[in-house]
Amino acid sequence: MRRRDVQPIYAETYRRRVRTRKVIFGVFLLIVLLITAFSVWRWHAKQELKRYPIRGVSINQDNGYIDFESLKNNGVKFVYLKATQGATYTDDSFLSNFQRSQGSQLPVGVYHYFSFSSSPKAQFKNFVRQVKTNTGSLPICISIQYYGGYNDGSVHWKSTRENVRTLMSDIRHYYQRPVVISTSQEIIQRLKIEATNAHQFWTTDGQLGKPNGDATFIQVTQKQDFRLDRQVVFLPMSVFNGDARQWARYLES
Repeated sequence: MRRRDVQPIYAETYRRRVRTRKVIFGVFLLIVLLITAFSVWRWHAKQELKRYPIRGVSINQDNGYIDFESLKNNGVKFVYLKATQGATYTDDSFLSNFQRSQGSQLPVGVYHYFSFSSSPKAQFKNFVRQVKTNTGSLPICISIQYYGGYNDGSVHWKSTRENVRTLMSDIRHYYQRPVVISTSQEIIQRLKIEATNAHQFWTTDGQLGKPNGDATFIQVTQKQDFRLDRQVVFLPMSVFNGDARQWARYLES
């Protein structure tokens, strides 16, 4: 009868400990690699951002009370305020935000959130009724984003192109100001609109350091932290696609 090879119980315990240590070491190494990769990515992003010294933010009623002087002290160079959305919605904080922004001497613009289901005439009337002459000094912005059940496949692009062009034309002729369209590169292609001095682009999915020749503004992040009055506020941050000298010429024009 063959003798069974019986190993001491401490041998199995030892092997378990070795396996556990290997797993722990592997997890630790993975965490270190992830932290290193994230740190490298953050460093690279900051280096790219340095090439765009003119940074601005977008503000609506959901952001609460904003101290514009504190924004300016945080390096913000321009501000866009939400005024209206669709044919009936108005931003409750628009008027107070606009009035308080004037004391900071920051260049200010206003924007309208486009509705796929409302007529351009109704949206234009809503915008004029809310904004009146409080348009600031920057081009008037029309923000076009998917919402609700609207997506690339559900939007009727032929009528949307016509509606966007009508709204752009009405705003531009009424206020005698350029219009900037804030949207993704995919929607820009769908709209079949070319960038001009009168019709500018604000890309929401552009990449810093990449070719963005047609874009006047580029959105960097939806949530950039700013310390205002001893509290941290998160705001969508964008940059002007140029340097300080080009920004000065842009404001003059």
